[in-house]
Amino acid sequence: MNPKKYNLIVVKVGTNTLMGGSGLKKEFFTELVSEAAELANAGKKIVIVSSGAIGLGKRKLKIAPKNIAEQQGLAAIGQVELMNEYVKRFETVGIEAAQILVSQHDLLNETCLSNLKNTLDFLFKHKVVPVVNENDVVAIEELRNDGMFSDNDALAALLAKQIGADLLVILTSKSGLVGRDGKIMPELKNFESVCDIGKSSMDGRGGINSKLSAIRTAVSSGCDVFVSGPDSFNGFSSGKAKGTFVSAES
Repeated sequence: MNPKKYNLIVVKVGTNTLMGGSGLKKEFFTELVSEAAELANAGKKIVIVSSGAIGLGKRKLKIAPKNIAEQQGLAAIGQVELMNEYVKRFETVGIEAAQILVSQHDLLNETCLSNLKNTLDFLFKHKVVPVVNENDVVAIEELRNDGMFSDNDALAALLAKQIGADLLVILTSKSGLVGRDGKIMPELKNFESVCDIGKSSMDGRGGINSKLSAIRTAVSSGCDVFVSGPDSFNGFSSGKAKGTFVSAES
């Protein structure tokens, strides 16, 4: 799978992908930024949808949230930490990063969506990489167990659909989608062949069901999907990353 054949790429990074037991996975974080910068320098439009704000907030205050209000407060704290990390790393590779916070209502509202597209066009023109996150402070859809968004999986898929992305990259703690034989599938053609690898961690809200739902949303809009992880993402910009490819044409 060669990412350079795509013009507009949305990269979704899960909480469990960015964070481990001791905090941020700094080596992978740096690798992610390096791959994104490589594509941006090649003239590609890159959008990163990043989870991790609440997880960073929890580590900052060393408390576990008991309700939605506390999750929102931790998101406000952690979002600053998250963006500082992105800005710092992108600066080392000569790329500017921008923050965009959205809700599902923004992506489904015609006026808001038009404004978002105008902002993205401006950022792409100036080779700035936007980092998108669910606006947890004022929107609680993602925080509810029955909400539309789950660890930004559906947010990334809906965003990819609404802005006409060519490729959605979903980065998980695994190296792709696991088949019934326990091995990573190089290509997904039958959704029933995916094995449920378990629930999300204490910091993440996503899971295999949310990822499969996101994949369905993306491919139904004509957007290809590539699922990879920290141990297999190296060399993504040059087509060397390993993972599971899902064609919108299949």
